[in-house]
Amino acid sequence: MDSLDPMDKKALRRALIARRDAMAPREREALAGRFAERLAAMPQYRDARTVLATMSIGSEWSTKPFIDRVVADGKKIVLPRVTAPPRHLEIHLVPDLATDLVPGVWDIPEPDPARCAAVRLSDVDFAWIPALAVDRGHYRLGYGAGYFDGLLAGRGPRPYCVAALPSQFHVESLPREPHDVALDAAISESA
Repeated sequence: MDSLDPMDKKALRRALIARRDAMAPREREALAGRFAERLAAMPQYRDARTVLATMSIGSEWSTKPFIDRVVADGKKIVLPRVTAPPRHLEIHLVPDLATDLVPGVWDIPEPDPARCAAVRLSDVDFAWIPALAVDRGHYRLGYGAGYFDGLLAGRGPRPYCVAALPSQFHVESLPREPHDVALDAAISESA
């Protein structure tokens, strides 16, 4: 990434996705398990009753081990869905992952709004927020649609928001815009 203009977000996203795509499936699988362990060990997670996560897409490390852990720990799982235009994220409590998800935008499994109650972000205690990279100030670079920026805009002290990324996706600084919101923490597979 050193040869890229740090202000060129599109090129930065392409480079980060290519880096992630180049990871071996076995490595991504190991990361998924490690992130589930590291997130579940956080005191903010242990104290949480309601947890927001996302369904992984493409070459992302799977969020399934973490989501399964949330359910096994007796916590409520909340997942996002993209609304009809004008598109934005809504979050919903998912009582049953086996029956309450439907294909959403880009075929990402999303809560069925007919079966899953909408909740406010302030009703969530802990959130694993997706990112392509995160910097020392806990600012994240997302995919560019602005969905999570919109969801996090104006958030208060809840939920506790965390990015979990391999160390190679933790950088010194990322380009920021006025609407960007810093997360509370960023973890890697080892720290």
